Amino acid sequence: MDGADTTKRNVSLAYVALSIGALMLIFGSVYLVYKLSFVYGIGVGAATQSLAYNNSIAVQLQSAVLGASTTGEGVLESFIAFVVALAMGAASFILLLNRRELPSKATSKYTLMGAILSIIFILLFFIASSSIPYGYSSTYELLPYLGFIICMASIGYIEYVIRTRQHRVGARGKMTVAMDPSKPFSNMMSVQEEVFGNMSGHMKVIDKHFNSAALQNFYRLIGNDLGNFTKITILTSREMMGTGFAQDIADLRNELSGYAIELDARLMDPKDTVEQHERLIMDDRVAYKVPPFNIINKRSEHITKINFGEADRRFAQLYARAIKLDNYQVEKDRK
Repeated sequence: MDGADTTKRNVSLAYVALSIGALMLIFGSVYLVYKLSFVYGIGVGAATQSLAYNNSIAVQLQSAVLGASTTGEGVLESFIAFVVALAMGAASFILLLNRRELPSKATSKYTLMGAILSIIFILLFFIASSSIPYGYSSTYELLPYLGFIICMASIGYIEYVIRTRQHRVGARGKMTVAMDPSKPFSNMMSVQEEVFGNMSGHMKVIDKHFNSAALQNFYRLIGNDLGNFTKITILTSREMMGTGFAQDIADLRNELSGYAIELDARLMDPKDTVEQHERLIMDDRVAYKVPPFNIINKRSEHITKINFGEADRRFAQLYARAIKLDNYQVEKDRK
């Protein structure tokens, strides 16, 4: 098993551990609500009975009676902790059910939420559990602390993987990938390892000659890293229609849906098709100028990193004027 496979396995385990830790927080908060409510009820009940019948309070109940006021406040704090634990559980299960084998920057919003909620919970739990009178404590109260440690360790590892990948993307993004037309197989491997293997999130493609052959090469470049992506958008030209391209897109869309990846294929406005000569790819952080995808591994044209902001703005302009491939097909059939 190589390093990438080991990391994928460890990240998958981290998602599971995070969910288990969240369950421990939820269970601990439920137990704390029960414990505090029980002790509060004993204290108030004993005090009420003592006043009603002018009886002395049993020694075993004195701590509960004397701490009834504080315990009552603890009940409220434990309810708040329970709500926080539920929110933490929701964040962890979203990550688990929609997990990517290698997390992207988009994952950070959930891990950050989880870290903040975990810290808030453990503070509330500590304050609330301090309200339990002496003699009523239980080892179950240690469970949320263990859950907190598991959650923070899992979040820390997931964030470490995200930061490491971002650093690697940034470092490799400065490189130009040289293409040797006499080595198409080696070219494909280099492009996959140096460029596509380090991209994630929303993959965007601008290539007016993007046809079925290009789609096959594109899949070869991302097929081993599908877990890195959440959406793929392809902008091509209307001239690519009529060659089985629409059916190939439909087939790939169905396949990618199994990975929870959205595929959006659009046809550029005819005027944009004439003016757009460069082929571009980008994700949420980095952009490259590339050879045509249908011969990406057979051209001497190098793959070069370009200004991301400019590339992303150009994509937005072309996308706004493009038509969905499915809509174009419907219009064409009507004519």
